[in-house]
Amino acid sequence: MITIEFSEVSQSFHGRQIFGSLSAKLHSGRITAVTGCNGSGKSTFLKLAGHLLLPTKGKVTVSVDDGVLKQAELREHLAMVTPELRFYDRLTARENMDFFLGLRGISLTDAAYRQLLERVELSAKAVTAAYTGEFSTGMRQRLKMAVLLAAQADIWLLDEPGANLDEAGRAMVAREVRAAAQQNILVALATNDPGEEALADEIIALAGD
Repeated sequence: MITIEFSEVSQSFHGRQIFGSLSAKLHSGRITAVTGCNGSGKSTFLKLAGHLLLPTKGKVTVSVDDGVLKQAELREHLAMVTPELRFYDRLTARENMDFFLGLRGISLTDAAYRQLLERVELSAKAVTAAYTGEFSTGMRQRLKMAVLLAAQADIWLLDEPGANLDEAGRAMVAREVRAAAQQNILVALATNDPGEEALADEIIALAGD
C-alpha cells in the first residue's frame, strides 16, 4: 500500500498564498482528481506530492507499507505527465523514449516499443523516421503517456493529461488511468475536464484566491 499524506500544508510564492492548511491522503488503487480554477494550485499540489517542491508549512509524507520514503527512494516509484516534460526536437520518438527511460535503468525492446505506441495509438510508421520536433502537440502528449506507461511506476502524477488530445486520445488516457488503478497504482490528476473528474474516486477541490 502506497499513501501520500498532506498534513496541514500551506504553500506560498513571493508572499502570495496558493493554499493553506491543506490535509489530504491519497491511496494506491485510487484515482484522485485535483480541481480548481487557474492559479488555485493544482500543479503545485502534484509537485508537492512528488517531493519536487517543499511546502512553506506543513508536511507531505509518502509511505510504502507504512515505511516513509526518502526523496531519493521516491524517484523509482514516481512517474509524471506534465507540461514541463519536454522532448528533444532533434531526436526521434524512440530516441527520446530511450533517453528518458534510460535515466530509470529501463531498456525497451523493439517489440515493447511497438506495443507502447499501439497502446497510446501512435502510428509507428508516422513516428519512426520523424523528429519529435515535427510532431503535433497531440502526438507529443501521446508520447508522454507512452513514457509514463513504460516507466513501471506505482505512483502516477498527471497534470492535465488530456490536454491537446482529441476525443480518441482522451478516451485512451481514461482507459489507461482506470487500468492503472486496477493494478493498484496511486493516480493523482490535476484537471478541470469533467470527463477526467468523472474517473476519480476522490476529488480535492482547491479554492484559490
